[in-house]
Amino acid sequence: MKKAIANILSLMFILVMAGCNLPGKAAPEPDIVAPIATAVPEAGTAVPTAIPTTIPEPLPSGYMDLLQNKIASGEWTLEEGLVTMLRLFAGEIQISEAGLGQGVLVTEGTSILTLAGGYLQTGTDQAVKDEITRLVNLLVPTQEALDRYSIPEEQATVRDGRGPGLAAPARQDLVACDRLWVDGFPDERTPAFPCYLFGDLVLAGNSYRVYYPLAWRGDSSRDRYYEATLKAVQKSIAEFQNYGSVRPIFFVFTTLADERDTPDLTILASTETGFRPADELQKTEACPVIINPASMTLDIPHYEQTIAHEIFHCFQAWHLRDQLNRPGMDSWWWGEGTAEYFGNLVYPSVNAEQEDFKDSFIELSKVRPLTDMDYQNFVFFQFLGNRIGPDGVIAMLRTMPTTPGRDAQLAALAAVPGMEDTFEDFVRSVLDHTLMDSDGTMMALELDFNDEYLFTEQSEVRILYGNPFVFTRYAVSFESEKNFGVETLSEGVGRSAWRARGSIGGWEPFPTAAAGGCEDLPYIGYVITTTPAAVRTEIISTTEVTEAPCDECLIGRWDATNDSVLSYMQSVISTGGEDIPTVESVTGTMFMDFKANGTGSGGYENLIVHETNVGGNAGTEVFYTFEGFSDGPFAADGSELIGLNGSMNMVVTVKIVASGIDMGSTTFPVQPEDFPVGSAIPTGYTCDGDTLNIWPPAPDIIVEPITYIRTSP
Repeated sequence: MKKAIANILSLMFILVMAGCNLPGKAAPEPDIVAPIATAVPEAGTAVPTAIPTTIPEPLPSGYMDLLQNKIASGEWTLEEGLVTMLRLFAGEIQISEAGLGQGVLVTEGTSILTLAGGYLQTGTDQAVKDEITRLVNLLVPTQEALDRYSIPEEQATVRDGRGPGLAAPARQDLVACDRLWVDGFPDERTPAFPCYLFGDLVLAGNSYRVYYPLAWRGDSSRDRYYEATLKAVQKSIAEFQNYGSVRPIFFVFTTLADERDTPDLTILASTETGFRPADELQKTEACPVIINPASMTLDIPHYEQTIAHEIFHCFQAWHLRDQLNRPGMDSWWWGEGTAEYFGNLVYPSVNAEQEDFKDSFIELSKVRPLTDMDYQNFVFFQFLGNRIGPDGVIAMLRTMPTTPGRDAQLAALAAVPGMEDTFEDFVRSVLDHTLMDSDGTMMALELDFNDEYLFTEQSEVRILYGNPFVFTRYAVSFESEKNFGVETLSEGVGRSAWRARGSIGGWEPFPTAAAGGCEDLPYIGYVITTTPAAVRTEIISTTEVTEAPCDECLIGRWDATNDSVLSYMQSVISTGGEDIPTVESVTGTMFMDFKANGTGSGGYENLIVHETNVGGNAGTEVFYTFEGFSDGPFAADGSELIGLNGSMNMVVTVKIVASGIDMGSTTFPVQPEDFPVGSAIPTGYTCDGDTLNIWPPAPDIIVEPITYIRTSP
């Protein structure tokens, strides 16, 4: 049996020696983006200690990002920033007065409200603390205050004329409902009157109440958001209780910014209960979620995912309050990143996180560590969740610091067991387009690069850099119709790897030789480190350059004729002596695809080889099914084809039938060591018009050629 398998594996010589690969199933690489304007050091130039950061700064992703930028630039102190933003949220100042510049991508107020709550605990300016207290009380009323001005949904239905009427509450005309959010909810000494209806849900033994303005009732454009909130609560709590205990939440639609020149405060949420000592944090205390009218500009699916995002902030307050709140601004790299990820777990097919933050992830990840981003980190947490599960993500978050300091966050992330491998695998999955989203589809992230370099002559040097947890990636190409000798020098802790552009996987050290085809040969790679304060350096230089004519006749897709595959296989097997098997049939497809840039792919699409008389037993049949591909650069001069480095993803399934009885089947991967001939051995070929003949090298054997027919240019 082993001999039969060895015989059939000789069929694979074709792919390995041609340096090709099979399925054109690889996701296409994006077009290369214009290079960043950074100087290229010459040989002997001192290596800098940081990645160039000359890309234009994108719009701040949220209010926390904006606040951090303004504090770093000296425009605001922390106190000035908090008070300005809270006044903006309360409608007391206009956008033009707030000095927000071009604004932010997402107008969620959770992080600012939480930071304000932290300042009340640790701040030193009493006047600022008093002002923050006043503003937070306006923005986040207590549930007790709301209950005094609310009636159950069924009573609101009665008052709408769908049942016996009720007497109007006393003194309703003295205070208008829309003034409650401007003046603050009066205390219990002031007569109350109904301004809100509320609906209740009891889930996992907890109460979840949604307050909705009575004045909006009957407005179909708004009523649907009330219903959507109740639905989002049910789905979110059902999901999040899998990862920890859940507690009460109340939701209220505020009218504060209904008609004002204020930013689109899509959702505001407060988790100040997280600052109380553990023995004072009662499970009955409800987490408030404040919903701004501008959230009703979202379509319902996106709105529901946003509600799920906010509910997870409450989950963070219940289970990670010290890790989230005590570091202040420094913890929001994971506070927002995980809220985006877990919100998508509740609504996997909506993918609002990709629509909102995919582009900013692409830009920022080139120059910022994970700990300097926020919402964009949904990409990293999606990868991490796929690997260790959502509960594993939460377990990791419990190891994060409970004191301020961005360096402490970076150090804690680096200390997570296996993080060096995890971060490298994350980088590879994004570059390979194999990062799976919560809905089972591949995440669409069309990346650009920190820099792009084209080698054209001898003694050229390029120096590439990587800083801690920065997703640094580069594109390096070699000029067409030239062979290059290449040397690399890696310095500093970290990792670097490369692959031909357009393939999947096959990450290796930079090749010692590269040959441009009829077009320039492109590689992509990464230079990364997870060690705090470290710099990873990769120096690439060309040592020699020679001419390498390309064969344009090869360019295109070729499918082998099954008759020629059968003849080739029988010619190989016939050298095996007595009792050789007979190749009865070949079905399916074997193909090769040569690109003008000098990379090729080849492999099998359900190629089935049927042999009889296996092992000299007339009643024994074997069916070999080949599936998969290999790929990589190639060189061809018109008579010889040489395959270079590449990746391989092939399997063979062997099915045995003895005397008509199915004996079962086994599938195993095909590895490079399974091939008796190395990939650099020349393969003879002729190419004429739409016909390609290949003679895979077989020592001391005269073989029939494999004939391919061109199927696309």
